[in-house]
Amino acid sequence: MYNLTTVQNIFGPSKKVLNGLPNAVTIEETEEDLLYDPQNYKEKIKRFVEVCSNWNIKRASILLDKSFNSYSLSVKVLREFDFQLYAAKIEVFRKLSDIVTPEKRYDFRSIDEGALSEEEFKSLWERCMSDSDNQSSILHINEHFYAIQAELGEGWEKSCIAFYDKEQPIGISIPHIEPGTKEEGRLFYFGLLPEERGKGISAQIHLQSLHRLKQMGATYYIGSTHMTNNKMQKVFRKNRCSIRAETELYCKSFK
Repeated sequence: MYNLTTVQNIFGPSKKVLNGLPNAVTIEETEEDLLYDPQNYKEKIKRFVEVCSNWNIKRASILLDKSFNSYSLSVKVLREFDFQLYAAKIEVFRKLSDIVTPEKRYDFRSIDEGALSEEEFKSLWERCMSDSDNQSSILHINEHFYAIQAELGEGWEKSCIAFYDKEQPIGISIPHIEPGTKEEGRLFYFGLLPEERGKGISAQIHLQSLHRLKQMGATYYIGSTHMTNNKMQKVFRKNRCSIRAETELYCKSFK
């Protein structure tokens, strides 16, 4: 039923299609379209909405780079099709060449190694999202969990990691190589349990996650967080990540 090539063909190679099917599809701007035409973009969004509607998905999303000349015109088009601003974010970049084994390390378990069950991981993930400084998600935890499998494909289990301090879980991380690349490291999600926040351990777990990315073959890291999440931005600064872009995510929900 679903064929993401259909969506990719609508937007062309300058856009990245993220697979969240059957619940969602997200389009990311990866490079500026120097031949951008508002009417042509409007036709693309119209076709995108029609495809998503026919597929009966819950949400269609577009991530815009605010530095692109087409930004304002694209926002105007998206609003015509009832896309609403969901979140304003910053995107950061860091080379991983100088990342070494952290002196202080927390124990971790992964689904891949069999020491962590899928249900345990989902429960910890849901707790990490509770009262987070990021925008609340409109998706159920099962939908988030399925999105990992759909987007990352074979071997997704090794990316699902929970960190522990003396056998007590403290947070989770989902490090992975970005699909379609060989060296781009990302964290599908990163967060602490509510009771572990404010203890100064976020930066350490984030650094361990970056080291994990390097072990997976990544040579650089791209991360993001909401503009309102000052705590995560502080973690980025502490681990020497530099701001690469400011973005906005626009979403359209289907009944």
